[in-house]
Amino acid sequence: MQKFFFYVDKLSEQSGKLFAWIIVILTLSIVYEVAARYLFNAPTIWAWDLSYMLYGAHFMMGAAYTLHLKANVRIDVFYRYLSPKRQALVDMCLYPVFFFPALIVLLVVGVQHLVYAWEIGERTSMTMWRVSLVPFKAVLPLASLLLILQGIVEFIRTMQIVTGREE
Repeated sequence: MQKFFFYVDKLSEQSGKLFAWIIVILTLSIVYEVAARYLFNAPTIWAWDLSYMLYGAHFMMGAAYTLHLKANVRIDVFYRYLSPKRQALVDMCLYPVFFFPALIVLLVVGVQHLVYAWEIGERTSMTMWRVSLVPFKAVLPLASLLLILQGIVEFIRTMQIVTGREE
């Protein structure tokens, strides 16, 4: 079990750190666009599409890493006053009710959208660049899968805390 935890944690950590670098590419591309537009009066056709795709990938692919670090947003008005064991009990009850069902829906819908985009050769329509949306559509199911895996690890850890079998 610890090996599974290790590999999922490592996968979340590595993917989160890798996709964190997207912000550098995003920043450089926006700086380039601003310079091209305002200094040379030559705006690009790709800046808008690239910016929302990169930011979307950056945000989604960092979710599992955020859960691994326990840095996700919580409504902790009462939660923070509970003991670690009671916090784990709350988490243990809420993961199957809210977390897993929502992510399974995101995974299924994401795969459906990806398959559809692949079948029709979907392209952006906001700009003249008309780049393929398939890689962008692949981010949602991939991020959902990573988040489900990390969620399973966190759920099992909460069960271990509640039952007193922490390793």
